[in-house]
Amino acid sequence: MGKRRIQIIQQRRQAQKRKKALIYMAAGIGIIGLLAYGIWNTSRLAEPLASETLIAFGAQVYSNNCAVCHGENGEGHASTPLAPALNDREHAWHHADGQLQELILEGGIEMPAFEEILEDQEVVAVIRYFQTWWQASQLDTQQARSVSDPLR
Repeated sequence: MGKRRIQIIQQRRQAQKRKKALIYMAAGIGIIGLLAYGIWNTSRLAEPLASETLIAFGAQVYSNNCAVCHGENGEGHASTPLAPALNDREHAWHHADGQLQELILEGGIEMPAFEEILEDQEVVAVIRYFQTWWQASQLDTQQARSVSDPLR
């Protein structure tokens, strides 16, 4: 073989080694990313928004004050056609915690104000209760919105 041919073969081998190294590096970064996401996602799921006690209390508050209009399971439009669903079927999860709290306290178009009826803890409990009906992705989106408009 000629000297030039040997150089070409060596260059190809080096190029293959570099390509293989880049593939391994990309795979390693991908694996590290997936592991980091798994750790982050697991830690978030391990931190519920409320205790079981508060959610049970919220269920009681909901049953006594909200179910007549919003439905027993938050399906909406029970006795009041304009009462939206609070489960994962409509838009309740689009509102930040602070906005939900304000709507409950001050009322809306056909919704009565509960400011003189419910204590602050009852409002928080009922919000946390109907949030249990939402899908994880909906709750994640809603909680991201709630960073700038949290419960007061």
